[in-house]
Amino acid sequence: MKEQPQIAYNIEVIHDCIVHDTDVYKKYKAKTKKTALYRQKKKLLAKHPDVRKMIDLKFVKSLNKERGRYVGKVAWIPSELIITDQRIQGLCRNLMTYPEEYAKQFGIKFGSCPGSGRLSACPPFSPPSEETRAKLDKADIFIALQSQYFIAPPEIVGWQDFLVRKLRKEIEKAAGPGSVTAYFGAGPCRMCHPKECLGGGECRMPEERIFALESTGIPVGQLCKDIALLTGNDSWKIKWIKYTGTPRQTTKRWKTTAGLAVRLNGKP
Repeated sequence: MKEQPQIAYNIEVIHDCIVHDTDVYKKYKAKTKKTALYRQKKKLLAKHPDVRKMIDLKFVKSLNKERGRYVGKVAWIPSELIITDQRIQGLCRNLMTYPEEYAKQFGIKFGSCPGSGRLSACPPFSPPSEETRAKLDKADIFIALQSQYFIAPPEIVGWQDFLVRKLRKEIEKAAGPGSVTAYFGAGPCRMCHPKECLGGGECRMPEERIFALESTGIPVGQLCKDIALLTGNDSWKIKWIKYTGTPRQTTKRWKTTAGLAVRLNGKP
């Protein structure tokens, strides 16, 4: 029997090494610290019932019936727990084998994430992690939206961008203008769809442009681990795909995570 090649390291290991090297992880490494902060913010959120009722799967689905069917879960965690690190942005340059549809579109079968260095909401055109941190520090909670599992791309392109934008508007109606200090998509921004992205940092609608969590330095794997810990729902955790785009790909399905940072307490 032919011996299978061994993996010395993979994207998950690199992700976790970066996470464990951050000040936020070290500060809140203990479960007791995370849960204590969560209870504190839960009391604060209870004082804002109009916002609390929006952190609900049925509510998010109701924002748009067609797009809402793709949402699988909605939850929140304290914004202080969200890690930011410029090295996470660098993972967008990680080399991989492209799925067949990407290979046909771009004419190459192997390279970094197709949006990296090309699309205007992807690195190096996305904001640095320090800017992301500053916006998170103005917030009290982070609301996350996670999709259902996909085995093929969803029919509606950019569905999560639309829902995050719609939820942002509803939250700001309830909590006031500027209460959403930051908002994030999953994957390349598709707000211009069906038009092609102008690329190179140029944007038709810069005020509507939405950046993926990872492209701003947020490690999504750790974000989902923390949500699973605090909500008691392990299905939030993500399973990393290995051997992407090859017959040996270890999982044929995937899910996406997006979110918003929300200020409740009148932080400056």
